[in-house]
Amino acid sequence: MKKISGSLQFKIMVCAIFLIILSSFPIGITSYIKSVKIVENKFAFSHLHTVKQIASSLELITNDIKEASLYFIQSGDLRQLLKSDFKTDLYELEKARVHVNDFLTYLVGEKPYIHSIYIMGKNNTIFDTYGIKEQTLNLSNINVQSYEWYPNVITSRAGILTYVISLVRPIRDINNLKNLIGYLEINIDEKSLFEEVIHLSSNFSENFVICNQNYFILSSIDKTLIGKNLAKMISTKPMENFEQGFFYTKLSGKTFLITYSTIKPLGWKVVSFVEKEGLVAENRAIQSYLFITILLAFFAASIFLVFIQNRILFPLKQLRILIDHISNQNFDVYMQPKGNDEVSKLIQAFNSMSAKLNELMNQVYIATIKQKEAELKALQERINPHFLYNTLDTIYWTARLEGANKACILVEALSKLFRSILANKSNIITVKEEIEHLSSYILIQNLRYQDLIEFSLNVQSQALCYKTVKLVLQPIVENAIYHGIEKSGKRGKISIEVFTKDEKLYFIVTDTGAGAPKEVFESTLKNDTNGKIGLKNVNDRIKLAFGNEYGIEIESTPGLGTKVTVVQPALKEGVI
Repeated sequence: MKKISGSLQFKIMVCAIFLIILSSFPIGITSYIKSVKIVENKFAFSHLHTVKQIASSLELITNDIKEASLYFIQSGDLRQLLKSDFKTDLYELEKARVHVNDFLTYLVGEKPYIHSIYIMGKNNTIFDTYGIKEQTLNLSNINVQSYEWYPNVITSRAGILTYVISLVRPIRDINNLKNLIGYLEINIDEKSLFEEVIHLSSNFSENFVICNQNYFILSSIDKTLIGKNLAKMISTKPMENFEQGFFYTKLSGKTFLITYSTIKPLGWKVVSFVEKEGLVAENRAIQSYLFITILLAFFAASIFLVFIQNRILFPLKQLRILIDHISNQNFDVYMQPKGNDEVSKLIQAFNSMSAKLNELMNQVYIATIKQKEAELKALQERINPHFLYNTLDTIYWTARLEGANKACILVEALSKLFRSILANKSNIITVKEEIEHLSSYILIQNLRYQDLIEFSLNVQSQALCYKTVKLVLQPIVENAIYHGIEKSGKRGKISIEVFTKDEKLYFIVTDTGAGAPKEVFESTLKNDTNGKIGLKNVNDRIKLAFGNEYGIEIESTPGLGTKVTVVQPALKEGVI
């Protein structure tokens, strides 16, 4: 995957797709958003026009009912009946009752949306065109100054329940307006009223309600909403500032377009609810066109990429393969150029370069190898191990003959020390061999410093078979002697621990010497000026052999001592 993502073909494909997206998507998205906005506004204004028509129709109907109610409250016959008592002429009362009943019957028959008319006088005179058994509107508890509209539910004596909108007006004595003689209730059939105005918007399938000035719902497609307060369902603040308009609001977790218009004389509002999701149905075609356009653009880009691959990328790919051959020291390669463009000139230059490299390698390779072999041989001959071993052996036996026992011990330890360094040509040895080398070194230093330094060596038995780089411990112990114990000027102790843990091999050298600030050791690991095999050398060889995550860690406190930890992987024979 990494190889594919790094190829020139992949990069060109990504650039082409990016350019298509960069050019197509902003235009498409902008067009789509603009078209959605236009459709939403068009839909909103269309609904607003319909709502205004419904409001106008309702205004005519309510004005008609209001004018009819004026006749009643101005009727002398009705006032005579409502003010009558048992002493009134019965003939005149009956005559007045007939006149009132005739007009009531005419009005209910003439206006299909009038459900019933109910008149109740203070003298218990009642006119009822429907036969009302029960209603939610209790006239006895109503205090109406002029007239008022209410949502109402009427139950007939036959048990039929009807939703109505009731106009309630007080009837007063014309000679004494403070004297209330009765109430007039004209009931508009909510269903008939709804059907009367809904024909104005035959395509108006969404829900709408009619509410009074206090936002109580008088009529609705959803009959369960009648009598409820619209202000508790949605925010009505926009309706308070303007007589008509539209806005968006949340209802039951969904966004709705609210369109409204006010019936000025009454303060009623006709309110339409349309779910926003339904407004963008016309834009689905635009979505499809946008998707098809992007697909066509991707198809065109694919054809372009195939063309680019055949004319440019394929020769470059072949050229890369030949370069890999050169990196593997195969200089006898050639590629036939086609055309005269930049890629062809690059191929020609590559052919010239590979031919020149092949010629130079033939001239220089053999001479260089011979020179290196001669240098290596000369380097190896600088030290003759056998001569060194024989000389040390002669010194050893001479010292023994002369009775110099300490000298014998030192020469023998030194002989073992050189043998472990020179005999094994490999840079990787076992922990056991490293410990043998360190033991010879400690023996020599013990004789030299006698009681000044106490050495402690603790090696985990299973760690002896693991592999390590040569000369790990001796330079660190040497550093602890010269820069730790000897520098402190007092008796000290050097402890060496070797163990494995969590698949890692640990060498820990701790001394009770002078110690040093952290900055000194950090500088040492960066630039060891010891002149011999120092801490930096050990650290660099471990990292070179096992990786940068391994190496030396140093903890030191001035005056208390130093702890050097070497960490490397726990590897057995045959792994390295």
